[in-house]
Amino acid sequence: MEEQRAGKVLRIVRRRRGLTQANLAALAAVAQQTVSLLERGKADGSTLRAIKKVAAPLGITVDLVFRWKGPELDRLVDARHARLDRAVVSRLGPDWQVVVEYTFNHYGDRGSVDLLAWHAGARMLLLIEVKTELDSLEAVLRSMDVKTRIVPALLARDRGWRWQSIGSVLVLPDDSASRRAVARLSPVFDVTLPTRTVAVRQWLREPAGPLRGIWFLADTPARRVVRNPGSAGRVCHPRPARVHAQSGAVKARVAGPAGPVAGDPAANTPATRR
Repeated sequence: MEEQRAGKVLRIVRRRRGLTQANLAALAAVAQQTVSLLERGKADGSTLRAIKKVAAPLGITVDLVFRWKGPELDRLVDARHARLDRAVVSRLGPDWQVVVEYTFNHYGDRGSVDLLAWHAGARMLLLIEVKTELDSLEAVLRSMDVKTRIVPALLARDRGWRWQSIGSVLVLPDDSASRRAVARLSPVFDVTLPTRTVAVRQWLREPAGPLRGIWFLADTPARRVVRNPGSAGRVCHPRPARVHAQSGAVKARVAGPAGPVAGDPAANTPATRR
C-alpha cells in the first residue's frame, strides 16, 4: 500500500510540473521504465538511490522509515540514551540538583534539555545534551546554542535560579566511533566545545566560571570495589544510581566522589584484579 501511494504522489506531482515520464527520466538520468514502474507502485526492483533520483527533480524528499514491533522499537532505540542519562546523574555529586527532560516553549523556540544541573552553592547552571551518536554536527550545535540562549533566563524567572556562570556540555558514549567523529570534526569542536572529559570532570567537582565542552562517558553504572574475605584479590560489584524526585526535580545521590570512568583518559589507577 505504501508503494502504491508513493507512486501516486510521483505521478500527480510530475503532471503538476507539466512533465512526461520521458522528461522526468531524462532529468533524473534513469530509464523511462524506472519512472513507469515507480508510478505504478512497483518499487521492489528499484534501489533507494534510483528512487531518490526520480523524486529529486520533482522537489520530493524521500525518507526511509524502519518499523519493528511498534513501540518496542522506540524503547530499544532509546535504551542507550536512557543509560547515558543515568550514568551522568550517577556521576554528579550530591551538591548538584538535576532536572530530567526540561521542556520549554519561548516565542516559537521550543525543545527540551536532556539534563539540567544546578549547583546552588556555586550558583552554576549546567545544560547537558546527551547523544548516543553524532549524526548532524550543525543540528547539535544549533540546538545547544538555542538552549543556552533561552533556558537560563526561563529558569531564573520560574525557579529562581540566579546563576553566576553557565556550563554547556555534550555527552557522548565513550567508544571509538564517538571519539573518531569528534577527532574528524576537531577544527569545529576546538572552537565551539573546547573542554574535554578530564577538565569537565574537574569542573563538576569544583565548578567555577563558564564551561563549554565534550564529556565522553561510559553508559555503565559506577563501580564499587569491595574485599572478598575468601580471596587475596578484590571483587567489583555494580553500584546502581539512586535517584528520587524532589519538587519536580531529581537529586543525584552518590555515596562518595565519582570514580574513574571506563575509558577516561584521566583514569590512571591500576586495573582491578579479579
